Amino acid sequence: MAAVTEEFRKPVRTLSYTSGKETDEEALDTNYCDERVQEADGCFFESFTALSWKQENRRLRAQSENDIESEKPPPEEAAAGIKPVAHKFSKKEFELLYIEVLYTIKYKLGKTADDHSPYVDDLYLYARESFDLTHEEHSSLLARASEEKPPILVSNVVVVAAKDLEAKDPNGFSDPYCMLGVVPGRAIEKEAFPELQEEKHEAEEKEPKKTGIRKITGSIRPRSPGKILNWKKKEKPPVTEKTAVRDRLPAKFIKSTSVKHKTLNPVWQEKFRFDCEDICSDVLHLDIWDHDDEHSVADAVKKLNEVQGLIGMGRFFKQVVQSARTNSGNVDDFLGCVNIKMADIPSVGLDKWFTLEARTHKSSVQGQIKLKLQLGTREDRGISEEDNWTDVKEHESLICIFIEHEIKKFGDSSYKWSGELPQPALTILHQHAIQGDITNVQQAMCYWQAYSRKHMEHPFDYGFLLSLLQGLDSTWEASALSRDEVDGSSSSSGAPSSYFTPPPSLTDSLECVATPRLTGLFEESLAESFNLFIEFCLALLRRIRDIFPPGNHAASLKLENLLKCLNTIYNLKVFKKCCPFQKGLHVELTQVVKKGTLEWYEKQNALTKTSIRSEDDVVHGLIELTNILNSDMQKAQHCYNPVFEKVVAVNYQLVTFRQLEKLFTECNEIAPSIEQISNSPELSSMMKDDSNPIGMQIGTNLFELYLALQEFSTFKDSVPASELKSLSIVHFHEWFKGAVNRWLRIAQFKANVRIKKAIELDKVTVVDPQVKHSSSAVDTACCFTQIREFWKQLAWPDTAGSYVFVTKVLDDICNGALFYAEEVHKKLQAAGYYDDSGVFDVTEELCITINNIEQVRRSLKPLPEDLRFSDIYHAVEKQYGKDAGRQCKVALYGVLKSSDEDVINKIKEVIEHVGEKMRQDIGKSVFHLAWAPESVPAEDAVESLLSYLDNNLDTLNKSLLRTNFDRLLSLIWHVVLEEIKKMLETNMGKKPVFYLRLYNALDILKEFFHANEKGLPMQTIMSREYEALQDLLKLHKSETSTLIDMFYMEKLDIQKSTEDSKYGVLTVRVYYNSSSSELCVEILNAKDIIPLDTNGLSDPFVMIELVPIHNFPNCQVQRTKIVKKSLNPLFDETFGFSVNAEQCRHESALVQFTVMDHDIMFANDFAGEAYFSLTEIPGLKGEKTGGYSNLKQTTMLLTQPRPRVSGPFQVLELRLWDKEAAEFTKKVKTRESLAITK
Repeated sequence: MAAVTEEFRKPVRTLSYTSGKETDEEALDTNYCDERVQEADGCFFESFTALSWKQENRRLRAQSENDIESEKPPPEEAAAGIKPVAHKFSKKEFELLYIEVLYTIKYKLGKTADDHSPYVDDLYLYARESFDLTHEEHSSLLARASEEKPPILVSNVVVVAAKDLEAKDPNGFSDPYCMLGVVPGRAIEKEAFPELQEEKHEAEEKEPKKTGIRKITGSIRPRSPGKILNWKKKEKPPVTEKTAVRDRLPAKFIKSTSVKHKTLNPVWQEKFRFDCEDICSDVLHLDIWDHDDEHSVADAVKKLNEVQGLIGMGRFFKQVVQSARTNSGNVDDFLGCVNIKMADIPSVGLDKWFTLEARTHKSSVQGQIKLKLQLGTREDRGISEEDNWTDVKEHESLICIFIEHEIKKFGDSSYKWSGELPQPALTILHQHAIQGDITNVQQAMCYWQAYSRKHMEHPFDYGFLLSLLQGLDSTWEASALSRDEVDGSSSSSGAPSSYFTPPPSLTDSLECVATPRLTGLFEESLAESFNLFIEFCLALLRRIRDIFPPGNHAASLKLENLLKCLNTIYNLKVFKKCCPFQKGLHVELTQVVKKGTLEWYEKQNALTKTSIRSEDDVVHGLIELTNILNSDMQKAQHCYNPVFEKVVAVNYQLVTFRQLEKLFTECNEIAPSIEQISNSPELSSMMKDDSNPIGMQIGTNLFELYLALQEFSTFKDSVPASELKSLSIVHFHEWFKGAVNRWLRIAQFKANVRIKKAIELDKVTVVDPQVKHSSSAVDTACCFTQIREFWKQLAWPDTAGSYVFVTKVLDDICNGALFYAEEVHKKLQAAGYYDDSGVFDVTEELCITINNIEQVRRSLKPLPEDLRFSDIYHAVEKQYGKDAGRQCKVALYGVLKSSDEDVINKIKEVIEHVGEKMRQDIGKSVFHLAWAPESVPAEDAVESLLSYLDNNLDTLNKSLLRTNFDRLLSLIWHVVLEEIKKMLETNMGKKPVFYLRLYNALDILKEFFHANEKGLPMQTIMSREYEALQDLLKLHKSETSTLIDMFYMEKLDIQKSTEDSKYGVLTVRVYYNSSSSELCVEILNAKDIIPLDTNGLSDPFVMIELVPIHNFPNCQVQRTKIVKKSLNPLFDETFGFSVNAEQCRHESALVQFTVMDHDIMFANDFAGEAYFSLTEIPGLKGEKTGGYSNLKQTTMLLTQPRPRVSGPFQVLELRLWDKEAAEFTKKVKTRESLAITK
């Protein structure tokens, strides 16, 4: 084998198939285009495709501006919001308020809590600084405050529940109730109760005589209902902290809860209020008793409320106390007690479980009781106790003054202030609340009203305001604005905890009754506060674009918290009660967004119309306005709408878009203006004239406006489908139909101008070995890309309606591709490429020219996807039916396919010429291959052809694209096959060795062109042409006997494929008798023999011969008897042939049956023939057959021999030098002549 063949088969040596595959599918880089080519048409395409970049740059610029704004402080909102009339104190009011503060500090209550200031001097100092008073003014007003009457101390107690009490009743439970009261100091007892002091003195005198202190074992209960209670001096037990409350207090200080039957875990939730004489020495004492009958002390104590007058109450108390001293007849059982010093109660109150204590060490008690304790005051000012309206308003005013003071001290923007007041301020406010008996709800209300009012002067953090609203909501209960409808406890946080409402049975024990007048005042005050704040916020939202710029993080956070405040207000229970007829928040926000959008739009519209003069100015003004709207909608979509949706469930984007779309399309009469400009004939002529920049500018501006409107229309996605038809912007594309049609007509003309210029400036030089095209292909493909991009940018909304435009775009690009191929051909012709004179040489310039056409053809490949063929014909099918959709599809792909084929044909014209130029040299190499000496093997004889192909294909592979190289390789392979076939056809009848060399050479060439799967695919190589040539060479290289075998195999195949029985059938049975080495044949009958005599009948007989003769040399032809005058003869004859099994197993071993018509006067006539294969007859494998009777009959169709113009017989005819072939062909022709003559 030649060394060149081995080199060719190396993967990378010359043809470099691998690298060809890598670079072949790379997309053509269309980012670079020759500026001189662009200037040929005045940069017509660039001016339009650059519009999308212009739009994108505008967005990036806006984003950059937002980034710059992100870290700036938020705009001031005080100027945008409403300015409520601020309340100004008169000098007298100011002084009275300060006196109230000093009075509160002077009579400070309770144990100081951890988060309050313990020092009175600090409180005085803070108050003076807040009110901005001098030392002299402070001292003067402090003196006046000291002259005020001290307040009456009050203890508020809520008995909540008890747990794990001792069971006293047989049923395993108890019937617990509580007796409680405030035990006064000794001085008070002496002054108010001398009888008790006398008894106590007598007991102390007798005490030394006793061996020990007698513990109290009795209680306040009568010995029997019918006995008269009297007051006698008896021995009394000593009074201790654990002495029962009824043993220590006058009756008017004792109160009791209701009885809870059959429980060890009672729940009371009952409220009591006690006056205190001395907070330092007074003690709250509480007993729990088990109620046993209807005449218990609890009933007696409750009757105290029915006693009128102090004298009667004292008399009844004496009876209760005397019965309590009695040790017999006890009814109620003691369950435990607690003692709490008033001095230990902090100003913020107590809310805890207390462990029950026993009265003596011998007593056994268990369980705990939960109490809520709060200190307070009441003043004897001659007004109703429940009327604390003045206190509440003073409390709010104090908060305002403290806020103002802290803002001045803060020294920075008020929205950065946390809103938290310092410890002294909180302590003063806390003391003022508990001394004024201001409830938690009232405190929360004061804080909200003060901060919301000051917020309009000094904007605070909306997150802090939100926390105030949440505190108000958490403390408020339905119909609970007066202090008697909730507990009177206070806390320093402004969000006090709630007490339980007392049961109806104890309402008489409360000292205050709900006042409708006060509730009304509170509701009016809160309603006014809410409405002012809402109005202020809505005024800000009306100017949302100015006050809350989307790029500013701080402003965005303010907006979110503002909306949260509004949402919280509208969900407050107190708001719904105070403002029952207020519009819903959704309605309010929708209206304010609409109104704010209207005001903003009118301002922007006025600004864009200031310089309108010509048509160009009209279009430019609309572009500017549309871009402003797009920017605003972008902000609405990405910044404002998520916040509105999340917080208040308002679709800000939808509301804004509806408003802007209506204003924009109706106020500007945009549709008529655009249609008038688009259909202007002057515009078309100006756009076509490269020297007229005005037309180009107007055309470009029109499509810039289109893209701006397209972007604006995308925001319609938020609009419900049912409302889309009412929007004018949905049909914006229809305004530009005239302009698009005009542009597409001009585009084809401009494209041809550009293509000519690109070819003219094309330089066929290869700088980079990987670059297999030149500048003209890039410029042309770039032009097509820009046309596609122009259409893609349009994104025509009416998919079905875009069919007309897409067809025009497709025509423009396809015609441009064909125009380029034709122009390149003209250039090649001018360069003498198609001239027959001169020596042909495969140059890189030629290869690059071929590649250029292919690259331009490839630029058509993305068209179906880029132009959305599938979407278009599916839309047409949906709108007009399946037939219309199918026609649309066929039309679109038909245009593309036709153009593709035209361009490929142009490529093939060039490539075919290359093949024709190489044909002569290939023919010479084939001649030397065929006529090499017989001693030279095919591998050596084909070397010259392989060397020639190798050298030329190397250059082609390096310079051509893979696709073009495959085309050329396929063409050269075709030329090689044609030259070998030509050599064969001009040298028929040679000896087999001549054809064997060609056959082997063909196989070598096949592998050469396949190149280990790196060349042509085997499917392309093994074409019909190749297979026909291979079969022909195979026949000519075969021996004569082999050809005879093939001839008989063809005969058998013809018989098997015959389906028509017009010549009749023959029935036989055949088997091999291995014991006698004999082939046994039985002729049974024939049917439907063709009539060959004049009487319409025949005299048939059958000749039996084993073929081919060279396989059965010693076997004679045998024949049956003659059956006279019959077309369906019955023979029933058997014949034997002495042959071995191997002869029968030969592939071509057959029994040839020839049916003849016997004639006496003339030669016998040929009636038909049939062939029976012996390769699989019974008995060949040595098995027993059992004779004919065990065999199946075989019926064969009779056929007539026909002359063959090709195949083995033709080759045998050409072998005039071969005696065997000559004899065989003569015999066959004789049989055929018999069949043909009849």
